[in-house]
Formats: sequence, structure tokens, C-alpha cells
Amino acid sequence: MSKKTGLGRGLSALIPDSTTTPQQTNSIGNLEIEDTFSESTDLVLRELPLADIERNPYQPRTVFDDEKLVELTSSIKEVGVLQPVLVREKSTGYELIAGERRWLAARRAGLSSVPALVRKIEDLESFEQAIIENLHREDLNSIDEAVAFHRLMDEFGMTQQQVAERVGRSRPVVANTLRLLQLSSGVQRMIMDGELTAGHARCLAGLTDRKIQEKLASRVVSEALSVRQLEFIVSELQDESKHNNVEKIILNQSDKAAAHLEVEMVLSEKFDTKVSVISRGKRGRIAIEFADPEDLKRIFDLIA
Repeated sequence: MSKKTGLGRGLSALIPDSTTTPQQTNSIGNLEIEDTFSESTDLVLRELPLADIERNPYQPRTVFDDEKLVELTSSIKEVGVLQPVLVREKSTGYELIAGERRWLAARRAGLSSVPALVRKIEDLESFEQAIIENLHREDLNSIDEAVAFHRLMDEFGMTQQQVAERVGRSRPVVANTLRLLQLSSGVQRMIMDGELTAGHARCLAGLTDRKIQEKLASRVVSEALSVRQLEFIVSELQDESKHNNVEKIILNQSDKAAAHLEVEMVLSEKFDTKVSVISRGKRGRIAIEFADPEDLKRIFDLIA
């Protein structure tokens, strides 16, 4: 039986425990970090020159909070790097697996070296570990997640189900996240910059016209439209007979009965999917969306 890896358990699974056997250790501050080896995890703890460490090409996060990076840089100037970065050895030196913020902050702080855990690891596992670290810390925006899931499928031949199992998400969540890559580049940038929420993004992904996507995204920001309001607008626009009445639909959305919006919100939370109340005078219907047969069965089980 193959040995289980630390994937899915965070970086704590990769850090040597009390069974670590020291070899040729040198003390830097209170941390002994030269050539400490752990047989259980195949890790070596070393002090590595920053110039020898390259950025991880599989790093899924493209946006870093500059304010938090400034704070970390200040802390490192005061007390140094307290938690080692995780790297793997390459022919050209070392490549980051996890800890890019610490690596960047150490460079800004003017350090010449950092403590690093060196691990033997293949491309796929390196990519998975980078994704998992960021997902556990909730550091990835929705677009970065979508790109990471797509790369796992495109570069490593995974199915949506395999991606879901690897990163600890349901397959419908992975499928809905991947749909965000169909949004225009302008809307994707608004999501990455934090101007649009993941809920707004999933809603806009239901539109194929990218010009309308961008128009609605701008209205969401300028008018502080809620996800529920946007869902109503999008559902109306998906009716082809109303496709050219964007402005009218946006104005009419505020007239929708508050009671209907409350019902939609409660049912959407219960079924974890979009639920719409469509009224025709005194009559109407309730529409519950599902992503695939598996999602439909999940919803049916909740109702039954």
C-alpha cells in the first residue's frame, strides 16, 4: 500500500515533530536550522540564500494584500522569519512550494537568507500543496481558484470529480467555479480586486454576452446591488424577448415584492442553489436550479 501524503491536512502535516533527528545543526537565534532531517516526512531544514529560491510557477494566488505584506515585512525586520518556507530542490536551485508571502517579505526586509524545509516532491503534488495551503487560509479569490482548478485539469489530465476530491470541494462547486472563466476579462479583474463577490460572479456567469456582463458588473458596484437583485435581473435577461431591455429590467428589479425576495433567499440557503419566484399576477411558480443529475438528486433528497 502506498504511503499517504500530507495533502489535505495543511502544512502542519509536513513539519517535523519531536522525532526529528538533528544532524550538523547550527544555531541562528533560537532556531537550529542547518541540515535537520526527519525520516518520517523526508524533510531537511536548512538556511537557504534568498537568491537561490525561485517563485513557484504553480502558485495559484496572483493578488497579494500589500498592506498585510508591509506588516509582515516589518515583523520580519524585528524578529526574523519564524516559520520556514517550504521548497523543493531543482537543477537551478530551489523552488517555493508554500510560503511565498514570507519569501517576498524577507526580500523586502533586506534579508539574505531564510529558513526553509526542503522536500522531495513532484510537479502535481507541488501544485496541489500550493492550492491547498491557500484554500485553507482562504487567500484565493474566485478567479484564482477557477484558474487553479482548470490547470489541474488541463496540465495533469484530471476530471472535475478528481479535482474536487483533491482539494476537498464538491464537484458542483468545482463546476460552478470553473464557469467564472467564461466571464469577460474586465469582470474577472473586478472579482480579483474585490469589487464583486463570488455570489455576484456566479450570477453574471449565467450570461453569455460579455458586454452585458460588464455593464451589469459596473451597476453592481455603482448601485451596490445585492446578489438577489442581480439574480432577478439576470433571470429576466435570459428571457430572449427581454434581452435588449437591460435598463428597464434594472429599474424594475426594485419593484419586485420584498416577500418574494425573502422566499428566494430562504429557499436558496436551504437548497444551496439559486431559487427564483416567478409571478404572473396572482399566480406563479418556483424555479430551483441544479448543476447536474448529481446536484438534482441532492436537492430531491433535501425535499423528500
